[in-house]
Amino acid sequence: MPAKSDSFSYRIFPVKGGFAYIVVGAKGLRRSGLPQKRKSDLLTLIREEFPQAKPSKDLLPDLVKALQSFFQGEKTVFKAKLDLSDLPPFTASVYRSLRKIPWGKTVTYKGLATLIGSPKAARGVGAAMGRNPFPPVVPCHRVLGTNGALTGFSAVGGLELKRSMLIAEGLIPSSRQP
Repeated sequence: MPAKSDSFSYRIFPVKGGFAYIVVGAKGLRRSGLPQKRKSDLLTLIREEFPQAKPSKDLLPDLVKALQSFFQGEKTVFKAKLDLSDLPPFTASVYRSLRKIPWGKTVTYKGLATLIGSPKAARGVGAAMGRNPFPPVVPCHRVLGTNGALTGFSAVGGLELKRSMLIAEGLIPSSRQP
């Protein structure tokens, strides 16, 4: 839960597949979300964690445009500053490292663990991915099981959403099943 003294703004905006959102504080992006059909569902999520957040229709226009492009299946690089200040150091290092995996590339949980210098921490990487507050800015959909399997995607839409995101990046053919 954010400190009561923190000031946050949010923006809900249309994307392919529904609506997405961002929440921003003084230190950077605190949350982003994958598409949902109803704005009201996103507003409920935002209000639960950031009850004092204020709406802002002009919040981070470059990030909003990048997210809209991403959900259209366009090659996208996210440059927004993340606020990692409330995260454990291991989790923050996972997110920083994953942001380096470019569009059209994947990594395994074990590979990402090795990349951050903890080769035996694949399960810890998986746990961090399951709590990712920044999808797709931190592209957890690009993390696969050791054998390339589509595993471990807890977002609304589950593995089917992960599959569609990987298809959009040209990483798997549209006929492959999760």
